[in-house]
Amino acid sequence: MVANPVQPRDGVQKLKYAQEWSVGGENDPQGDLINRPFDVRVGKGGSVFVLDRGDTCIRMFNAQGKFIRQIGRTGQGPGEYVSPNTFDISVADEIFVFDGANLRVTRFDKDGKPLNNFRVEKFCLQIRTDNRGRLLLGEISSSESAGLSSEFKEVVQKLTILRNDQDGRDPLRIGPFIGMKLMVKAQGQGAISVGSPFSPVTGWGVAPDGRILVGYNEKYEISVYDPDGKIVFRFGREFKPLKNKSYKAGSVGNPDFPAFSPDFFFDDAGNAWFRLFKNDDDKDFLYDVFSPEGIYLRQIIAPFRIYQIRNGKAYAIVETDEGFKALRCFRLE
Repeated sequence: MVANPVQPRDGVQKLKYAQEWSVGGENDPQGDLINRPFDVRVGKGGSVFVLDRGDTCIRMFNAQGKFIRQIGRTGQGPGEYVSPNTFDISVADEIFVFDGANLRVTRFDKDGKPLNNFRVEKFCLQIRTDNRGRLLLGEISSSESAGLSSEFKEVVQKLTILRNDQDGRDPLRIGPFIGMKLMVKAQGQGAISVGSPFSPVTGWGVAPDGRILVGYNEKYEISVYDPDGKIVFRFGREFKPLKNKSYKAGSVGNPDFPAFSPDFFFDDAGNAWFRLFKNDDDKDFLYDVFSPEGIYLRQIIAPFRIYQIRNGKAYAIVETDEGFKALRCFRLE
C-alpha cells in the first residue's frame, strides 16, 4: 500500500493553457455539429471522437478541429446502434461502441467502416481498450440485500471487468467488485431507485501500460492490477470528505461526497487524474494527479472539466454563454 499525505508532493497548481480550437455553439462556422456531447476520446494521430447522445452518433474531427465524418448511425443493422452509451479508441485507432439498447459492441476501423459486432450478456457502463488492442467491459449485475423496511430494500450492483479480444472472445474476468448500493422503493407493480447520484461507486480505468486501476470511492484507495488481473499494489491518500450542500437532513442520500469521481483518466506520462467532487457553487474543477507508482504528485485547479489529455493538449466539453455545449481543445503550457 502506497499511502500519501493529504497534501501533494509538488503542491497545488493552476492549469496553464491556451485555447487552440472550439467546435459547437451558436456561432460555430462548421454548423450545428454537436448537440449533447457526452464523452471524448483522442486517437494516436490526434483525431478527436465525440459521443453525441443528443444526435445518437459519434463524430470524428481532425487534430485541428475540422469535422471529418460521422461514425455509425441510428438503426439495427451492421454499423448501426440505438443507444450508444460508451465507446473507446484502440491503439490502432479502431472505434468500439457499446449499444446499451441491444447489449451489443460494434467495432469500426479508423475510417469508420464497421468490421464486426458481438453481443454481451449484461449492461456495461464503460468499455476501454488496452495497449494490445484488447477490449475491457465493465459488466453490471444486481443482487438484492436484506430489506431495510416494508417500503425500502437495498440492491447491490456488482461490477465485473471482462477482458476480451477484439471480437469479444476469450474473456478473462476480474472481480466482482461492488458497483453501487441502491435504495429501491416499491411503487405499484414495479420499483424505483431512490438512491443518491453521489452514492459511492467503483470506478476503473486502463493505464497506457495495460495495468487496470480499480477503486471503490467510499474511501481514497485504488487497487492496481496487471493486465491478467493479478493485483500489484494499492495506493491512496488521506482525505476529509467534502460536505454535500444539496443534502437535506433526513432525506435519502449522502451528506458527504465520495473521495473521487469514478471517471478518471491518464495523461501522456501515464499519470492518473482523479476528479474531485464539487458543489454547484464551486466554479473550478480539482484534479488529484498520481504517478504510475502511486505517488500523489500534485493537485490541479482547472476552470473546465477535462475529459482527455493527449500529446500535451487537454480536451473539454464546456457550456457557452448562450447555453450551448462546445468541444474545446487547449494546449497545455
